[in-house]
Amino acid sequence: MHLVVGKQKTRYVVEVLDEKIVMQAATDFIRQKTAIYVGDFVDVDLASRQIIHLYPRLNFLIRPPVANLDLVLVVMSLVEPEFSLLLVEKFLAYAQFANVRPVLILTKKDKVTNAETIQAVSTLLDRLHITYFIISKYQQSDLAPIKTLINGKKTTLMGQTGVGKSTLINSLYPDFTRQVGDFSFHLGRGKHTTKEIIMLKTREGYIVDTPGFSSFELPMIKSELAENYPGFTPYLGKCYFNDCIHVNEHGCAVKTAVMAGLISHDSYDNYVKISQELNHKREDY
Repeated sequence: MHLVVGKQKTRYVVEVLDEKIVMQAATDFIRQKTAIYVGDFVDVDLASRQIIHLYPRLNFLIRPPVANLDLVLVVMSLVEPEFSLLLVEKFLAYAQFANVRPVLILTKKDKVTNAETIQAVSTLLDRLHITYFIISKYQQSDLAPIKTLINGKKTTLMGQTGVGKSTLINSLYPDFTRQVGDFSFHLGRGKHTTKEIIMLKTREGYIVDTPGFSSFELPMIKSELAENYPGFTPYLGKCYFNDCIHVNEHGCAVKTAVMAGLISHDSYDNYVKISQELNHKREDY
C-alpha cells in the first residue's frame, strides 16, 4: 500500500519507500473512468510504473479534491480579503458533511489595526463551537499550537485565493518554499499562485497545499446542510418535524435557539441564504 502525494493531469506522484515516483494509472482505471486523487492509497507495479489497485477511501473532499484526511484547515483572512462569516460557515459545513474534522485558521492578525475587529470575530466564532486560531505569520507563538494539532496527521488547507495558505505552510515549515502571491486590490481577491495539489511530507505528518478559489458552491442538498451547519449540532433531533430544514417549519429547535440568542442572527441569516441556493433532492445524471 502506497500513498499518492501529487497529481497533475494524468500523472501521479506516488510515495514508495520514501521515494517519490511518477506513475500513470493502469489501463483498467482509464477504461472504467476510475478517478485517483491525492491522498489515495494504492498498489503499484514498479516495472511498468503503473497504479494497479485503489483502496477504499475513508473520506473525500470534492474541492479541493483530496482523500483520506484527518484534518482540514479552513484558512480565512481577517483583512485583504475581508473576513466573511458566510464563507467560513460554508467551508465548515462542507468539511463536516465530508466527514473531515475542520479547524479554522484566521490569518493576517498583524494587519488588523482595530482590536475590536478581532474581538467581534471571536464572539461570532465562539457561538459556532469550533476550534479556531487567529494568527500572525510573524509570531511563532501563534503557530506552535497548530503544529501540535496537525502532528502525525494528514491535513489539507481550504480557502479563498489570497488568504495566506501557502504563507501559512512556509511559516510552519520553512524548509518548504511555496510561491506566495500578493493580494490583488483592483480585483478584490488574491492571485492564484498554487497551481497543483501536492501533499508535502513533514517530520510531523503530511500537509496538502491546494489552489485557492474565489467562489465555492456546496455539493449538498438542503437536508444535508441542515444536518451539518456549524452551531446547529446541539439542536439536531429536537425539532418537531424529523425532516426539519430550519426555515419555515413549526416547532424548530434551531429557530428557537436563534430567538434565545444561542445562535447569532448573522449566522442563521447566512444559513437561510445558503439553503436557498441548494436543491431539495440530489439530481441524478
